[in-house]
Amino acid sequence: MKKLGLIAGKGKLPVLVANAAKEKAIEIISIAFTEQIGDELRPFSQKVYHYGVGQAEKIINTLKQEGVEYVIILGKVDKGIIFNKFSFDWRALKSLGRIRSGSDESLFSAIKEELGKDGLKLLDQTLFLQDYLAKKGVLTSRRPTNKEWQDVEFGFQIAKEIGRLDIGQTIVVKDRTVLAVEAIEGTDEAIRRGCHFSNGNAVVVKVSRPHQDFLLDAPTVGSQTIETMKEGRASVLALEAGKTLIVDLAKMIYQANQANIAIVGI
Repeated sequence: MKKLGLIAGKGKLPVLVANAAKEKAIEIISIAFTEQIGDELRPFSQKVYHYGVGQAEKIINTLKQEGVEYVIILGKVDKGIIFNKFSFDWRALKSLGRIRSGSDESLFSAIKEELGKDGLKLLDQTLFLQDYLAKKGVLTSRRPTNKEWQDVEFGFQIAKEIGRLDIGQTIVVKDRTVLAVEAIEGTDEAIRRGCHFSNGNAVVVKVSRPHQDFLLDAPTVGSQTIETMKEGRASVLALEAGKTLIVDLAKMIYQANQANIAIVGI
C-alpha cells in the first residue's frame, strides 16, 4: 500500500494512525471533519481536505481523484448528526434512506457499501494501532477488591449482551446492579449518568460487540475517560483485552493511580 485515505473526526487516534503510516512511507490523503484535526494531521499528510460529515459525494470523489484505494475512518463524530438531515448531501441521504435503523451496525454497513461502490476499500481501524490495544491483567497500582471483581464479571456479561443488541459498548454497575448503559450519548455521558446514582465506587466496563466490526467502531478510551470517572468517584475501569484501544496509556495509568482507580484488561 503506497497511499492511504484517512477520514478523520476529533481526537488523537487519527494522528496516531497518520504518524504510523508515514513512518512506513505511506502517503496520506486526509479528509478532516474539523479545522483542529486538519491542522493536527497536516504534518503527516500529503494533502488535507476539509469537508462535513454528510458530504459523501465530495469525500468519495476527492479520494478517487487522489488515486486512493484504501481508507481508514477514525475519530469522534457526534452520532446525533443523523437527525440533522440538512447537513447531508444527496448521496448521503440516499444511503441513509436504505438503512433499516439508526443503529451503529446499520450505519456502518451503509458507509462501507457506499465506499465500495467506487472501489474504495475500508481497512481495520487497528491496523496501525496494535500497540494501543488493552493488555490482559491489572494495569494500575491498585487491584480491584473481591467485590469489585464480582461487579466486573457481572458487568462484562451484561455489556456483551448490550453490544449484541447494538445499543452500546459501555456499562456502569455497582453491587451487581446496572446503573447506566451507553447509547447514542457516548462513553463519558454514560459514566456520568451511572456515577450520579452510585454514590461512589461504580465499576465501568467497556467491551467490543460480539461481532465487532473494527473497520469503523473500535472501542476506545483515553485520559478523558479517567477524568470523567474521577469526577464521579468511580473505582474501576475494566476493558476487553485485545479489543479496546487505549490512547495515552501512560497518562491514563498516572491519572488512575492518583485517583485510586483500578484499570484492568479482561
